[in-house]
Amino acid sequence: MSSIRMRLAVAAAAALALAVPLAVGNADAAPTSTTAKAAPVTATSYTPAQVLAGVQKNSTAANQVNSKPHINTMTRSQNVNVYQVAPGVYSYTSGMAIDTDGSDPDPDPDHQGETTWEDSNGQALGAHRVPFYVLGDDCWDEKSPCPHFFYQEHGMSGRKFALMFYNGKVIGSIFGDTQTANSQTTSDNDSRELGEASVKAAQLLGIPSSGTTGGVDNGVTVVMFSGSKWVVNGTNSNLNTNTQALVQSALDSLGASMDGGSTPPPTDPPPGGGNASYEAEASTLAGGTTITNCAHCSGGKKLSYLGNGGTATFNNVTKSAAGSYTMQVSFMSVGQARTAVVTVNGVKQTVSFPETPDYNTVVTKDVTVQLKAGNNTIQFSNPSSGAPNLDRIVV
Repeated sequence: MSSIRMRLAVAAAAALALAVPLAVGNADAAPTSTTAKAAPVTATSYTPAQVLAGVQKNSTAANQVNSKPHINTMTRSQNVNVYQVAPGVYSYTSGMAIDTDGSDPDPDPDHQGETTWEDSNGQALGAHRVPFYVLGDDCWDEKSPCPHFFYQEHGMSGRKFALMFYNGKVIGSIFGDTQTANSQTTSDNDSRELGEASVKAAQLLGIPSSGTTGGVDNGVTVVMFSGSKWVVNGTNSNLNTNTQALVQSALDSLGASMDGGSTPPPTDPPPGGGNASYEAEASTLAGGTTITNCAHCSGGKKLSYLGNGGTATFNNVTKSAAGSYTMQVSFMSVGQARTAVVTVNGVKQTVSFPETPDYNTVVTKDVTVQLKAGNNTIQFSNPSSGAPNLDRIVV
């Protein structure tokens, strides 16, 4: 991909000022999932200004995904953060540098003929025909969960749709290329950078699109959708058309989600013989495990950063009689399957939790546990790697 030169560009981006109702969602360092619930179809049509205002309102410290700042790929300032502005939707604001790579020829001396992701025919994307954005190729910190936003931990893959806002305009874009990996040492750039996008994306937004002199220092907001339905199919000849056709649908979906249009999660335990629900956020936390917002979780909260020494201990899990019980665990594990050590009254078992699709979906898994009469203690941990995010247990 293009090596980015330091250059001055006119910082733009007049902030759009329409208000949108209350925000939702939250950052997740160790992805997870729960019982799937589809958001209802809404007849409300949201304007770009309303949606951008809602995104900005939700870009708060409570919703921040990264624990270390990213680099603005144009100015080199380490002040770019990523926020989960709605379930499964991530946003950042940075500059824009111009990626000229792919199957379209370009005079940029740093032009490369390949892009990380390809069109539906297996051809490298064309930067002059396809609007695409660029993310880091790996976790620069070589840790899991990554202190920086790493797309593989958040349900992102090739050709995932994004809205891009700049100076009163909005366009659709797809995840098309990746920024220098740790293994590449010939560039001053690295995978912590955010803000590179294709020639076509710049042209559609009215940003100078030259790979050597183009770009803009600040003011470009990229809103990325991680759900499986947001993969855009097509070839270099029609990917732009197919992508722009999704813009209003994405505005309406995100607007409804931030406006409280999503179906709320269940808060009552399932029926069945005296089962009780224990919220994960009410457990005793240690080792870096934190409580984060989760619009689709019971109680609106979940646990992130569980594992790698982080623990959650449920005390006073009460049963009237000793015996074998089925414990239903609500969790999310976006990006990959994970394991947790479940310790019941000192007895350990390792439980595998499958990968879950996105942050709109909370999944449940049944775990058999031996409980005693009276109070029991149940701990979730993983000493050596990240465990899934926890919503609650029902037993």
